[in-house]
Formats: sequence, structure tokens, C-alpha cells
Amino acid sequence: MTRSTGTRVAGASLVAAAALIGFVGVALGDGGEAVRSAVAATATVSAAVTLSEQVPYLAAGGGLIGLGVGVVLASGATYWYQSKQIGGRLE
Repeated sequence: MTRSTGTRVAGASLVAAAALIGFVGVALGDGGEAVRSAVAATATVSAAVTLSEQVPYLAAGGGLIGLGVGVVLASGATYWYQSKQIGGRLE
């Protein structure tokens, strides 16, 4: 099973669970409130599935930001070390 298939299966499972909760709520009590709750749960699951599909892009963006911060820190450390080695003699 590929990652995208797993994500789709997980999303479909969550949507099915949310729908089941809504149906049980209708059978047990106030149907109007349960339907609104099920609709809200379905919307939340839909948003979660949309975000889960963007994970590779978010990870790549975070990696690039991390590399950029690493380059800046390495440059600063190199400047500090080299400045310490020459003892400020270039001034």
C-alpha cells in the first residue's frame, strides 16, 4: 500500500466514522444536533486530509529553512573562529 493510498484509506475511515457517529446520534436522540455535529466532524476530517496531503511540501519547506539557518550559523561560527585565530590583526 502506497503512502497516498494509505492516506486516502485513513481519510475515508475517518469520514465513515464521523458519519457513523452522526447516524447513531440521530437514532438515539435529537437528530438536528447530531447532524450538525456530524457535518462539523466531516468538515474537520476533510481539512485534516487536505493538510495530510501537503506533508511532503511542508517537510521540504522546513528542511530548506533548517538548511538556511544552518548555513547562517556555520558562517557566523566560521567568522568568529577565524577572527579569533588572526586576533584582529587585519584592522
